[in-house]
Amino acid sequence: MAPSATHSGEEGGDLVAVSGGYMRTSVNPSTGATETVFVPDTSTSGPPSFGDDKHAERAYLKHRLALAFRVFAAHGFAEGIAGHITLRDPVEPESFWVNPFGMHFSLIKDSDLIRVDAAGKVVDGGKNRRLNYAAFAIHHAIHTARPDVLCAAHAHSTHGRAFSAVGRALDMLHQDACIFHNDHVLYP
Repeated sequence: MAPSATHSGEEGGDLVAVSGGYMRTSVNPSTGATETVFVPDTSTSGPPSFGDDKHAERAYLKHRLALAFRVFAAHGFAEGIAGHITLRDPVEPESFWVNPFGMHFSLIKDSDLIRVDAAGKVVDGGKNRRLNYAAFAIHHAIHTARPDVLCAAHAHSTHGRAFSAVGRALDMLHQDACIFHNDHVLYP
């Protein structure tokens, strides 16, 4: 299919070929809003290249972020309303995308994500625009201090909570722990 080709997709909406997949634009029946979602082309390998098309990159990254939430949920990293993953927005890099407050990780779709600006104001995103202010405080500090960081995650896994209750540094007893050698801290 030529890069400018358009056709109707199986799930409704128009599909436009872009590098690494397709952009599907459709109208959300419950909100009436027009939504654009990146549909990856699984016949290629490696991440796609977007060139100067930051909006296509945004749609692709939002899709990957929604997938990350579902992967976290599948691995038991969803703890009620606690935990969040943020993604620096490629169009407006001083803002980031985050899960809305109160939505379980396993249910999050691209269209549910909300975008938060540097002042903590929700400026774009899904129908549920409630912000977890702990997510803003933690992730705004990370994204401000580290402009090279595109994504950050905070979870309350069962094993993580158990380890944090011990109150001491992780022993390097096994090769799986070595990734944390001299790279973790304790909060008193």
